[in-house]
Amino acid sequence: MVQQRVARVSCPACNQPFQTPMEEILDVREDPQAKARAINGIVNVAQCPHCGFHGAMNAPFLYHDPHNELALVYMPMEAGGARDRREKIIGRLTRRVMDRLPPEERKAYLLQPEVFLTMENLTKRILQEEGISEEMLEEQKEKAQLLQRMVQATSDEALAVLIEENDEKIDELFFYMLQRNLEMARSMGEEESIQVLRDVRDRLLDLSSVGQTIKARNEVIEALREEPNREKLLELLTEVEDEGIRETLIAAGRPMLDYLFFQNLTAQIEAATDEAEKERLTELRREILDIRDRLDEEVRAVFQARTDLLRDLVTSDDPKELARRRIQEIDDAFLSVLGSNLQRAQERGDEESLEALRSVWRVVMDLMEEGLPPEIRFLNRLMAAEEDEEMEQILEQNRELMTEGMVQLMREAEAEAREEEDLETAEQMARISEKMSRFLAQEMLAK
Repeated sequence: MVQQRVARVSCPACNQPFQTPMEEILDVREDPQAKARAINGIVNVAQCPHCGFHGAMNAPFLYHDPHNELALVYMPMEAGGARDRREKIIGRLTRRVMDRLPPEERKAYLLQPEVFLTMENLTKRILQEEGISEEMLEEQKEKAQLLQRMVQATSDEALAVLIEENDEKIDELFFYMLQRNLEMARSMGEEESIQVLRDVRDRLLDLSSVGQTIKARNEVIEALREEPNREKLLELLTEVEDEGIRETLIAAGRPMLDYLFFQNLTAQIEAATDEAEKERLTELRREILDIRDRLDEEVRAVFQARTDLLRDLVTSDDPKELARRRIQEIDDAFLSVLGSNLQRAQERGDEESLEALRSVWRVVMDLMEEGLPPEIRFLNRLMAAEEDEEMEQILEQNRELMTEGMVQLMREAEAEAREEEDLETAEQMARISEKMSRFLAQEMLAK
């Protein structure tokens, strides 16, 4: 759970004071998303009501990772003033963390937290704990700066030049960073930023080497999605020249790689009149078999690991804590294993196992809910609200999450639900967007 308090801060742009929610404790065990917020520099971000500045407010906080015994305090020079005042703030933050811990977890590292004057150095410390080197950090920083230059490019021509000059720096990680920025812009309802980032992404897909590979991969996967049959899969595999794209196709079309598929491929090999073509197709068959077998082995290993995790959670004295520590393993494979075990226990009428598995399910669902962005949790609660009074109460408690962008998102989702003839969902979304619009109109009048 995010721990916040309302604080009085001064805007870094206009120096005007205002009040805003601030995080003082970032505990990665209680809030799995805290690490991502710290690494991406989106801690204590607010918007000044006086000048409209949107950014970090430079408020002190303590970052706590009990698994790695890490206590880091962010204490910018402008936040603490005199030395004794800074020490009091650090002491207060440390006590708040220790007061929440059981006695056996109150260890010495909490009494001597590492103090950082800049977010950059604090971020480096977190990433070093994850085994990320200084060189990797510098590379990521250069990519972030390059992305910023692309976003600020004044014309399509200038953007094209940037892409051409930096083609070797544009890799899968670069596209991942761009996508993260796009998701953040969407969550904040920043329509202008969303459009700019989309334009940059489209140009990168067209002009960069890696972008063209990603685009080609997406196109062949989409072609298979439109015609999901053995014949189309075989056609694509025989046409695609890039080995990485072929592996993606094999993974996507794994259920179709059966006896009939290989029978068709063998028939194509035997019908080839050119020896070079016959050899190419024979090598392709060998490649498909090798990749299929390797992927199957990897899947078996993952499902065995998830089965072991489920057993550990069922027998654990503290399944929630264990699930927090192994949150990265709680994925689609784990949910599939859990669902299968629930179904088998129900079919056997094994009430004891059924209740134990349901308890794990509840723990997992709670943790997944915690890991969602605040906007998604907010919308999920609204969608679950049955009465107008309950919906209005949720809206009242989350005024800071309501934006015109979110209203537009709900209207678009409503239109999609109506197209799919999901009228119940569409009506609920219509109610939500109408009430949001009314709340926002009332706030505008109040100003």
